[in-house]
Amino acid sequence: MELLLMLAVLGLLLGAVLGWVSFFKISSLTKEIGALRQQLDIAIERISNLGPSSFVNDAKKDDNAPEPILSNDADRLSPETPTAAWIQPKSPVADVWTGPDNVEIEDQPRPVTAVKEGVSGDDFSAIISRAKDQWMVWLGGISIGLAGIFMVRYSIEQGLLGPTARIVLSLLAGVVLHAVAEFGRRRSVSQYQAFAALAGGASIMLYAALLAALLLYNLLPSWLVFAALALVSLASMALAVLHGPVLAILGILGAYVIPLLVDTGSDSILGLYIYAIIISCAAILLMHYVYRIWLWGFMLLGSVGWWFLSLPIDMADGYRGYYLVALAYIYLALPAWDWLLRKPDQEIRKSSSGQAEDNGQHIVDAPIFLSITILVLAFGVSIIVAGSTSSAIYYWTPLVALLLIVAGKRDSLLWLPLGALVVQLLAWLALGLSFDDGIQLVGLVGSQQAEFLNYAGWMAFVYFALSLRNVLQGANQNLWFALAVMSPLAWMALCYLLISDLSESLQWGSVTVVLGVVYLAIAGMRLGIGKSKLQSDQDGASIDMYSIWLIIAGHCAYSLAVAIMVRQAGLSLALSAQLLSLAWIIHRFDLPRIGLLLKLVLGIVVLRLTLNPWLFTYPEAVHWSLWTYGGATIFCVLAAWRLRDNLSLRKWLEAASLHLLVLTLWAETRYWLYDGEIFRARVELLEFAINTALWSSLGLVYYFRQQVSQTLKPLYSLASKILLCLALLGYAMMLLPLNPLWSEQEVASTPLFNILLLAYGFPVIISALVFHYYDSLYKKLSGLVLGLSGFIFVSLEIRHLWQGTLDIGLNTGNGELYTYTIVWLLIAMACLLGGSIRFGRSVYRAGFGLLMLVIGKIFLVDMADLEGLLRVASFMGLGLSLLGLAYLYQRFNLSPEKVVTQRT
Repeated sequence: MELLLMLAVLGLLLGAVLGWVSFFKISSLTKEIGALRQQLDIAIERISNLGPSSFVNDAKKDDNAPEPILSNDADRLSPETPTAAWIQPKSPVADVWTGPDNVEIEDQPRPVTAVKEGVSGDDFSAIISRAKDQWMVWLGGISIGLAGIFMVRYSIEQGLLGPTARIVLSLLAGVVLHAVAEFGRRRSVSQYQAFAALAGGASIMLYAALLAALLLYNLLPSWLVFAALALVSLASMALAVLHGPVLAILGILGAYVIPLLVDTGSDSILGLYIYAIIISCAAILLMHYVYRIWLWGFMLLGSVGWWFLSLPIDMADGYRGYYLVALAYIYLALPAWDWLLRKPDQEIRKSSSGQAEDNGQHIVDAPIFLSITILVLAFGVSIIVAGSTSSAIYYWTPLVALLLIVAGKRDSLLWLPLGALVVQLLAWLALGLSFDDGIQLVGLVGSQQAEFLNYAGWMAFVYFALSLRNVLQGANQNLWFALAVMSPLAWMALCYLLISDLSESLQWGSVTVVLGVVYLAIAGMRLGIGKSKLQSDQDGASIDMYSIWLIIAGHCAYSLAVAIMVRQAGLSLALSAQLLSLAWIIHRFDLPRIGLLLKLVLGIVVLRLTLNPWLFTYPEAVHWSLWTYGGATIFCVLAAWRLRDNLSLRKWLEAASLHLLVLTLWAETRYWLYDGEIFRARVELLEFAINTALWSSLGLVYYFRQQVSQTLKPLYSLASKILLCLALLGYAMMLLPLNPLWSEQEVASTPLFNILLLAYGFPVIISALVFHYYDSLYKKLSGLVLGLSGFIFVSLEIRHLWQGTLDIGLNTGNGELYTYTIVWLLIAMACLLGGSIRFGRSVYRAGFGLLMLVIGKIFLVDMADLEGLLRVASFMGLGLSLLGLAYLYQRFNLSPEKVVTQRT
């Protein structure tokens, strides 16, 4: 019964397909007959217009000319007739991937085809354009493929056929549809994309049937199913060369979507991965004949898409790494036929020369580097998703080894192993993070620590061994040698971060120290040999670079060792000690390239000590600020002295020394002010007074350094401006919130020699120096600060001298009021005379403004509050001062305008 039902369904399907083909064939023949009739009518009309006489005259001139054909002899025209040669239309040469060539003949109708001519398929926009014109073709092909899949589904749901009958029926339907599509293609004069869509739908049927036979019913052995899938893929690839991009998209690239329509279950992930690899191989083989960038992009999207869809499936964890390495291998091997991955880029380019298509492209132009980079990122995500150290060696080693091997030959892939190392380190580090209470590094726990330690050791060996292998091959030796010596340190550092048992471990730190000593010892021997024997040898440059990388690795090992064994405060000092050792190496062996490492260490030390208040906490019982900040400053100064002949590095070290000196003085100030609590969240007037004096002084020092520096002039200029702005901000804090007039800040009763001298007197001196020496662009601002700070300092000292303290709430006596008047008046007179004689209009206006203030005080305050002789003296002093100023101005013809004129 099942056999009869299967035959009936097959008969109905064949009848529908044959009817569909007949419809298209009749339509095609009708169009061709109409086109031939139109061309024949045009030919007859041209002959009649020429007339018989012209043919007779031409025949008389040439006895060998053929007999003229008159208009009434049209029925004698045939393809063999010489005259019919120019009557018969010239068919354009068709290319199923780019469309027919547009060869037009004047006054000749273009042949009618089912495809829009002139649309180039070289880019994705052409595909979009074709899709707009041929949407019915695409929809029809997709529908046929879905019909085959849904036919199987329907038979399952209704229980109409058994598993074997369903699969056989689907396979027969796919084969029949392929035969019909090929028959239609061969019988057609023009290229019809409908047949390509029909073939694409047939390939989808075959893929779905074979996939269901293995993953749903397990009817056939896996090797037979995969062999059949490979056969269908190869056949579809070959037919796509003939049918065009419609079959490539529907039949090959569309095959990636089939498993979404077939319920495979999570236990069949290996079969899905193998299936996706087979389809990817077919797509790459097709691109050997017809390469399009969009075809490669769809293939990459489909193959990586199945990796992405498998992320939630736990069963895929054991296969995901192998799937990625298989994809990487076929991306690398198939385009260049490089099965052993030994061909360099030049050989691949040479072998592909002369094989490029009409559009100038070849599969070797495919974005291999970008594709492998995507796989490397997927590699990192897979490690995070798996989240397990068990069997990690077996899962993740193949891809790393593959990249190291192929990058040793192909320069275009040179940076992929380093990228894979960075991605892998970040992925494992992410597994050690906890997000429960913010982002915290908690590391690995339990048995994962021992497993990861084994994995890290194995990975360090793989990178070291394969990188040395690439060094021996002779290309890019510096990079491979650097990767060989630095990768073990990277894995050791990751172990230190993720394995809590290694924190402050003397054994682990000792191993790191030994590794660093070995590196430095080898570097010393090589440098000794290079200096004595191979100084003029051509290999001297490579020896020099090997030594540099060994020195860098040795210092990195030392840094890692002190990070493991030394506490946080001592770490900064230990890191800064490298400045002196690096300076000695640069000076002793004349290795200027080590200067970059010195700058890097210098930057780490300065940044670490600068950000200490926000990064670390230290015990109060230890006077760590002196030997951490001070020790780092001393090492920096000694390194600058050691490199006194190296102008560039010396400038960097001198600038850093000044910065570290500022930090040292700041830290020591807070240490003594707050009993060792350097980072206490509290500020006092004394601290701001010290900081303001320190910042402003170093701001001037940086400015003077800028004047003589050549290489670091912008850096010194920026540092100077930043420090002066900080000093100005500190002075504003002392004037407003920390002013002892209204705050709780205490001032000693000792006259003059108290905190006021540092807090408000020192800014006057600094402002005068800035006004005299600093950039003229800021002279007006510095003059304003000078006048204001001087006036405030004098006024505060008068208040302190009369009251013994500073408190705005205390009553002001007559003597204090009179002192303000006399001192302010003297200052105003000095400003007026100074502005008129030397300093110009600005100082003159400041003195005039202060004089108006004094006059207002005398008439508004002194007249009311002063009594007796003090009131008389106040007004007498004002009057005499004004008369004296008037006399001086008239006697010596003083004016601030003259000062301005003389300067200009």
